[in-house]
Amino acid sequence: MRQDSIKMSSVPDIPRAPISATDISATGAVAQLPSQLPLSDGGAGFGYDPSGRRDPFAPVVQELQPGKVDANLPPLQRVTLTDLNLIAIVWGAYGYTAMVQTPEGHGYTVRRGTRIGQNNGVVSAITERGIIVQERFTDVYGKKQEREYVKLLHPKEGLE
Repeated sequence: MRQDSIKMSSVPDIPRAPISATDISATGAVAQLPSQLPLSDGGAGFGYDPSGRRDPFAPVVQELQPGKVDANLPPLQRVTLTDLNLIAIVWGAYGYTAMVQTPEGHGYTVRRGTRIGQNNGVVSAITERGIIVQERFTDVYGKKQEREYVKLLHPKEGLE
């Protein structure tokens, strides 16, 4: 019977820099950082320049402050439903279409399914008398709510 023996060579020792008291963290672990890498200010150690980079801890979707409107939204979603004026209702072979006017005086046509208003409202129906907009929102208690806003062509006059 023959036994082969395997000879392993020893691993050479790696020279290490002396450890100072500043290299020891609060947990007692030793930070072994090379001391020869240049910083951005010219000192020894690591450096990081955050200019031109996004803050990784900032929320991806930032909420708008009350009273501010996102300029990237379409014009009909920048105004509130109370600020819109219903000008006309047109009907034909393709169904009903409504014409609304913004406070700036710009006119737009809306159909069923058009997004309108600042609360993500959708035109759910157009009748001979007006339009119905459904808004889905979350109330202050976190419950999802749905409400219908009716905009009439000729609002009722006050009783005399």
